[in-house]
Amino acid sequence: MNFNNLYVKDIQLNKKSLEEALRSVACKAAQKTGKKVANKIGEQHTLKYKSSTTDLVTEIDKWSEKRITEYVKKYRPDDEIICEEGTHIEGKSNVRWFIDPIDGTTNFVYGHPGFSISIGVEIGNMTEVGAIYAPLLNELFSASPTHGTTCNGKTCKVSKTKLLSEALIATGFSYKSDFRAIQAKNLIGILPKIRDIRRIGGAAFDLASVACGRVDAFFEYGLSPWDISAGHALVKNAGGVIKTINPSRSSSSKHFEVSVLKSSSELSEDTITVAASEYLIDQVVELVINNQTD
Repeated sequence: MNFNNLYVKDIQLNKKSLEEALRSVACKAAQKTGKKVANKIGEQHTLKYKSSTTDLVTEIDKWSEKRITEYVKKYRPDDEIICEEGTHIEGKSNVRWFIDPIDGTTNFVYGHPGFSISIGVEIGNMTEVGAIYAPLLNELFSASPTHGTTCNGKTCKVSKTKLLSEALIATGFSYKSDFRAIQAKNLIGILPKIRDIRRIGGAAFDLASVACGRVDAFFEYGLSPWDISAGHALVKNAGGVIKTINPSRSSSSKHFEVSVLKSSSELSEDTITVAASEYLIDQVVELVINNQTD
């Protein structure tokens, strides 16, 4: 009997068991909370601004965050939890949760279906598990290396589009008005080279759309870890790739460093996140870099 092989198999089984336990908690937390959030549409909400008048937060964002955090903490008391609206619970395990209680708050306020509950999980500083629930569409996306990526139980795969000229690409815009103007200039060079642009208003939902092939690729500047953690898990477990573009630290001129994303903790406020299939990822990265304007 080879005890080394048995030991390796035990580790693999334990990892698979952990992944599925985390995915189950993430799915239930996202769906249970998301259904209640959807019931709040049409009510009068208390609106506050964060970084700008386009960066909204409501009392429901905070209610949702509290509810999800309590649910996760109940089943995973030793894990670290980091949330968009400020909740941060230190952990003792190697598991870290990134929670966006309502990704696309403006969509929620307007009753637009492009908002979601987004819950991503890292194991040992690697994004592994994610759940995104879009309440108004009743779509539950979930992913882990063991499970793959699914939407309402149906297997998802990224697009097989190979030509940039045939690519439908999702993107989002900054909350800062000055930078929005720069992003609009960037699109002047991008639009003629692709099939079209889609702008939904929620990075999590955009990444879910990449994972299931509704769009061929996605890019956006200045995202936070909770914006993309769950979507990162969905994309990579659906056969896609997420890369980051960062200004070069070794040069003052217009040079960029490109790398494959391992953990959403790696993001900075200057990062451009790009998601696509292995066929398109490098083409989209090059397109985005070549059309950066000052």
